[in-house]
Amino acid sequence: METNTLLLLSLALLSLICFSTSFSPIDNFLVNCGSNTNTSFTPTDSRVFLPDSTEQGPVLLTKGQSISLKNQNPSPNSPTLYNTARVFTTASSYKFNIMRNGTHLVRFHFSPFKAQGFDLSTAKFSVFVNGNLLLNDFSTKVVVLKEYILRVDDNTLEISFSPVGESGFGFVNAIEVFSAPKDFILDEGAKLVGANEIEVYKNLSSHVLETIHRINVGGSKLVPFNDTLWRTWTPDEDFLVLKSAAKLAVTTHVPNYQSGGASREIAPENVYMTAQQMNKDNNPLQPRFNITWNFPVGSGGVRHLVRLHFCDIVSTSLNQLYFDVYLNEYSAYNDLDLSSLTFHILSSPMYMDFIVDSNDLGAVQVSVGPSAVSSLNKVNAILNGVEIMKMVNPSHSQSGSKKRTVWIVVASGIGVLVLCLVVFVAILACKYKKRKPKPRRVESAGWTPLRVYGGSTHSRMSEVTVNEYRSLKIPFADVQPAVDPLLAREQVNLAEWAMQWQKKGILEQIIDPHLMGQIKKNSLKKFGETAEKCLADYGVDRPSMGDVLWNLEYALQLQESDSKASREPHDDSNANVPELRTPRIAPRTPSINTETETDSGDGPSEIRNSQVFSQLMTNDGR
Repeated sequence: METNTLLLLSLALLSLICFSTSFSPIDNFLVNCGSNTNTSFTPTDSRVFLPDSTEQGPVLLTKGQSISLKNQNPSPNSPTLYNTARVFTTASSYKFNIMRNGTHLVRFHFSPFKAQGFDLSTAKFSVFVNGNLLLNDFSTKVVVLKEYILRVDDNTLEISFSPVGESGFGFVNAIEVFSAPKDFILDEGAKLVGANEIEVYKNLSSHVLETIHRINVGGSKLVPFNDTLWRTWTPDEDFLVLKSAAKLAVTTHVPNYQSGGASREIAPENVYMTAQQMNKDNNPLQPRFNITWNFPVGSGGVRHLVRLHFCDIVSTSLNQLYFDVYLNEYSAYNDLDLSSLTFHILSSPMYMDFIVDSNDLGAVQVSVGPSAVSSLNKVNAILNGVEIMKMVNPSHSQSGSKKRTVWIVVASGIGVLVLCLVVFVAILACKYKKRKPKPRRVESAGWTPLRVYGGSTHSRMSEVTVNEYRSLKIPFADVQPAVDPLLAREQVNLAEWAMQWQKKGILEQIIDPHLMGQIKKNSLKKFGETAEKCLADYGVDRPSMGDVLWNLEYALQLQESDSKASREPHDDSNANVPELRTPRIAPRTPSINTETETDSGDGPSEIRNSQVFSQLMTNDGR
């Protein structure tokens, strides 16, 4: 316990010394309501809240009647920002000029006090943002911070305060409105978890989200100074169902943030540097159990977004940690392997979004436990952070029914890539099928539609047709969909995920396990280059389907050349070197420039620009 305390103190000191540069949003409105002076929230806060009592500036107080109120007897510990308030005696609004549409964060600060005949703790009012009812008949006797995340599709954001009753009034001490980082809330990627099977939840960013809990699991309280988005994170200890089941995990090493994973704006470093793990020392005779948290969220049956944060700070090497995730006792993710989801890098932050309904007790339950595939000496499960956001007036139809057809329009580049995968795998399967003679060639291939995850790609498949492909017991389903929202966030788009590995030069890491060790390096390299060109941003830079098929044939020649060389004995002379079928170049302009090195036996030789992405023809006329 003493060691953990020292580590937590070290983290606190590290955050003060190495705090990263704050996020700089395009839209950034900080309003000191009811004041005529600039104010900071705390002396160490670099943000400045501007007064709303002036008519100049990007924030306009429109219509209705309101007054400025100042606390004459403020508490010594009260922030200066809470010493003033704007009181609304009739329906009134603020208007903000938005520079960039998209997801924004809106925060309201409420700190009731008595002054000038008003007791703010007796106020009762409703709050609307762009017509969305966020607070209904709201009142408070304590300091409250309300945070909402919503998408702004107009050039103006309007916040309205409407008193309840004839003698009612409303108030607010401060308002924050600022644009969220890119991809802060994604339309695709969240999974709906419930009694039925897991479903894809679409159009998530169209909903208004209210932050209910923001938890630093295994760590101490983090104040806005520790967060690039000025958020507060609370410890998890009070929410643990069985405290003895959990054990703190702490590191002093800064997380390995990776492109495609979580960023510092998703969660600060200190969240990913602490975690709760299974306390196996407490019950060594029962190595498999869950760690469970209960988070009260209000009335039951209300839909919530649950964002779980993970960072493997407990493993000493890759592929040691496998565990399961449960929400409200329903399975949310089985056999979670952080190594494979974080590009095979330890201590790399990531997060997952789930949609759940609160249970009958008005709570959201989160559990992590060991996977069935975990080895006995590596049994463990971790959690670094939790965010729970209430969906304000969600449309349940957005999630769809269990039986509805999920279709996604696939971009032409992705379609071409998947087609390449189908053709290439089929060619390999044909050639490696017990080394039998080639099957009879189908003379009339025609234009065959190939279904691709709800889309359709038409291609003249020269040598390998759909019929030949089916003749092998290889169903169109041995091929991953181009877009599969049920996968982890970084794998949702097959093309983007594959190209990340291609650019790193290690595409072989993600090939089909059934082909592992069978594809030759030069052949795979040619295939990867072909697929990469197919995904060029502009259509003029992409190869025609004829070029694609000929390049796949060339990749096959490289495969067969290396395979034959490995099967047949040969000496140091060139007499027994397997002959590479020399492509003959058809008279047409090349569509793509590239270079490829192949091993002919004597040494590397180059097939250059015009030879690579022109139509290739073999010696036997095919």
